Amino acid sequence: MDLAQVFLKKGREQKFWLPNSQILLAVSGGVDSMVLLHLMELVRGDADNHVAIGVAHINHQLRPESLEEEAFLREYCQQHQIPLFVKRWESLPTAGMEEAARKFRYQFFSELMRKSHYDTLMTAHHGDDQLETMLMKMLRDGNVQTAGGMKEKRAFAGGRLIRPLLSFGKEELLTYAQAQEIHYYDDATNYLLEVQRNRIRQLVVPPLKAENTQALAHFGQLAQQLQWLTDWQQQHSRRWFDREVTVKSESLHVPVASLTTLTAGEQFFNLQYCGQRIRENWQVTLSQEQLQQILSSLAGGKPQWSVSLVGGWQFRREYDTLVFGPASLVTTASEPDRLAESKEQPIHLKLGETTFLSQHEWVGLLAVHQDAASGNFYINADDIPEKVKLWSEIDQPLPVQFPTEVVFRKRQAGDRIQLTNALRKKVSRILIDKKTPNEMRERSWVMATKEGQLLGVLPQALSYLSIAQETDKIHYRLLYKYQEVANRG
Repeated sequence: MDLAQVFLKKGREQKFWLPNSQILLAVSGGVDSMVLLHLMELVRGDADNHVAIGVAHINHQLRPESLEEEAFLREYCQQHQIPLFVKRWESLPTAGMEEAARKFRYQFFSELMRKSHYDTLMTAHHGDDQLETMLMKMLRDGNVQTAGGMKEKRAFAGGRLIRPLLSFGKEELLTYAQAQEIHYYDDATNYLLEVQRNRIRQLVVPPLKAENTQALAHFGQLAQQLQWLTDWQQQHSRRWFDREVTVKSESLHVPVASLTTLTAGEQFFNLQYCGQRIRENWQVTLSQEQLQQILSSLAGGKPQWSVSLVGGWQFRREYDTLVFGPASLVTTASEPDRLAESKEQPIHLKLGETTFLSQHEWVGLLAVHQDAASGNFYINADDIPEKVKLWSEIDQPLPVQFPTEVVFRKRQAGDRIQLTNALRKKVSRILIDKKTPNEMRERSWVMATKEGQLLGVLPQALSYLSIAQETDKIHYRLLYKYQEVANRG
């Protein structure tokens, strides 16, 4: 069975073309794409297929022969009654030529498919291209997600991109072109060793083939198995993500327990999938090095740590949760330094007064009134700003002996609070025991007497000196309203 028969048989089985398909062929004029064009003309010629084809050609204008190749394709397509679409690359980059050319090509193909109503794009990538791509990917990033190389079929521009020649080697295509007397152009730039792909093609692939004549077939099998494996793993990680991870407008939250019960491999791939979603949502890339840092920190068992990412973002652990979000919510200085650098001035508040401690915090020492008719006690609702009414709150009746004036300030290193008559505790220890995240620690306010005795650390704890006894007649209440970090903005 010759190459054409194998191609036609596989195309029908794999549904490379469907009845009434409108197929756009990417044709450069080289042997690979000219063979593809020849084969697809055979498909078009079979009346049972009802297939239409068109040709898209990019003139990169990098070689003197470019105009000759373009003219040849114009004449060929006119003789064979094939629609031809040509675009010239006018703005050439000074660096990154190969990647820029690829982006330019596929943007053109995408525009053509949508504008001219093609449902399938076919390119002439073959088995040798696949082997070269796999080697390049392994050299560049060593990532199993990309090590499988190019897929034979994938979605593209509202339709499909198909590479129907991936199961054929370059030598097979050359032999077929010679036998069928197919005219093609040989691109001299494919032999320039300044290009990585060319070095792999000229210096690496030939020894591999010489070592084992089945090397090309084995790499093809490996590519397929890696793609299947990656698809399976992605489905597994997607299910874990949908079940365990919470995505908010500016952050992503992962329960630590959902990872620590897994194997190291499962942790890696699930966090890698988180990285994919982070890149999609916020255009922030999680590198392999950063991913390994996160895994290492997770294995270390510390309750809090952080890994800095690009653009002012951060992956951090806050006790039972891994959080991806802006690093601006957290400082990286040591605790004494952070406290010493705090610029908030102390705020004095008398009984009956209210104030905003910050944009997201409000506090009042509110008078308690009694309804003459019912005897019920209440706080005047007009004393509470409308914008804070739905915020989280601490509402505490104050004892009769509560000071007439208190001070609200940011905590200081060494602060201690008398929780009960017999228990005195460091504020820092209270925050640790309550697993208070760093950003909440940073905005914690200490309430103290003018003489400096601590009455509470908000919103975490109150001294027994701030809690009314059951026998007290209540005259004032402490009402502290605060907006949760996740709900800001």
